[in-house]
Amino acid sequence: MNPETRAVLETAVEANSRVNDVLCAHLTPEMMRAQTPGGGMTVAQHLAHMAGVTQEWLSQLDEGAASPLPVLYEGTLWGNFTAQEDPARAAEVLREVWTTALDTATHADGTGNLSHPSAAQFLLHMLTHDAHHRGQVLLALKGSSFPLPDEDALWGPLRGE
Repeated sequence: MNPETRAVLETAVEANSRVNDVLCAHLTPEMMRAQTPGGGMTVAQHLAHMAGVTQEWLSQLDEGAASPLPVLYEGTLWGNFTAQEDPARAAEVLREVWTTALDTATHADGTGNLSHPSAAQFLLHMLTHDAHHRGQVLLALKGSSFPLPDEDALWGPLRGE
C-alpha cells in the first residue's frame, strides 16, 4: 500500500475509533439493552456485530491476525446471539479490532481470500459498516427514550476535531 493511502486510512480509522469511543462512553448497561425498532438487534448486539464482522473479514485477509482477537458475543453473528453488555469492554474490543485490521491491511501483500479488490477497500467497507450500525444504535437509543450522545463530541473526530 502506498504511503499516501496508508496515511489517509490511518486517519480515517483513528477517527472511526474515536467516534466509537465517544458512543461507548455515553452508554450505560441499561442502554446496551435498547433494541432497534421492529424487533431488531440490541445496542450490545450492534456493537458486537461491528467488531465481529470486521474480525470475520479480517480473517479472510489474514487468519492469524484475526484469531487471537477478543469477541463480544456468544453464538454466531447471524441470527439471534448473546452480546456482552459492558460498554467499556465494547469500546476496548472495537479499538483492538480496528488497530489490528489497520495494521494487517496496510501491511498486506495482497487480498488473501477477501472479495474486495484491495485491502484498502476492505477497510473502507468496514468503516461504512461501523457507521451504519452506529446509526442503528442511535435509532435504538432514541426509540427507547434514552438521551443521545452530544453531536459535536460524536461527529467531531470525523471532521478532524
